[in-house]
Amino acid sequence: MPSHQHEFPLDLIRNDPGSVVELLKEITGKPLPEYTRVRCDSAEATSTALTQLTSDSVVVCERPPYPHEKTDGPVSVLGIIVEPHNKPDPRKYYRWPAYVANTRLRLECPVVLLVLAPTSKLAGRFSEPIDLGCGEVRPLVLALDTLTPVTDLEVAVARPVLTVLAMANNPTEDGAALNALLEALKSLDASSTPLYSDYVLAALEATAPGALEKFMILKDYEYKSETMRRPYREGREEGRTEAILGVLEERGIPVSEGVRERIGATTDLDLLDTWVRRAVRVEKAEDLFEA
Repeated sequence: MPSHQHEFPLDLIRNDPGSVVELLKEITGKPLPEYTRVRCDSAEATSTALTQLTSDSVVVCERPPYPHEKTDGPVSVLGIIVEPHNKPDPRKYYRWPAYVANTRLRLECPVVLLVLAPTSKLAGRFSEPIDLGCGEVRPLVLALDTLTPVTDLEVAVARPVLTVLAMANNPTEDGAALNALLEALKSLDASSTPLYSDYVLAALEATAPGALEKFMILKDYEYKSETMRRPYREGREEGRTEAILGVLEERGIPVSEGVRERIGATTDLDLLDTWVRRAVRVEKAEDLFEA
């Protein structure tokens, strides 16, 4: 099952595909082709071969057609394949070139491969050129641990995804950075998926509970999703139990009868609060109870 670290950036991208362009600019520092629209595209990279190939996310930059181009629809000028990876996977060095080649064939435009890695060490491994025997594919890799927390409010509003990713991967209790995070979340909360603002708070809880506590108290931030908001509104063990099970169910994680009984029998509110936050990122229900 995909991990929280894997799904969080993808969820942001689905709701704000323009953020991928910002990440690409962050890495290359170079201007991109002229475009007027950015959209998410099908992640399928399948050819007539039997193997089903599906990348994590594909974003396309488009522009209106020029007069000499014989088409009425938008023209694709750049495809961006986004692959978050938290550990080495030798198979990807064979799959990634296929993603690039088949997506390029389908879109008929240049395609880049953007890999999001949690650490600089892992980014170094992913950035190595992939030898095809007749050329090579060079992944563009962003090490998330190199992102500096944003402290400028205007930058936070203009680049909310970068602000959120930077804080999630490099938490700080700096007041300016927390203010910037708040402004970024306000911007992102207009999206159709309010739960991802809770994802960054869950990531902050896992790495810097002090920063999260300061943020929640000083800014009086409320969880945006109903499954996360209910226990704090009701203030009862039953509400927290419902929230834990609701988050797990929403994420498609099976819950055994033994897990249900253990959650239902717990009256320690602090422990239940911990399990609510863990429910956002665990890979199986039993992981809730691991210290």
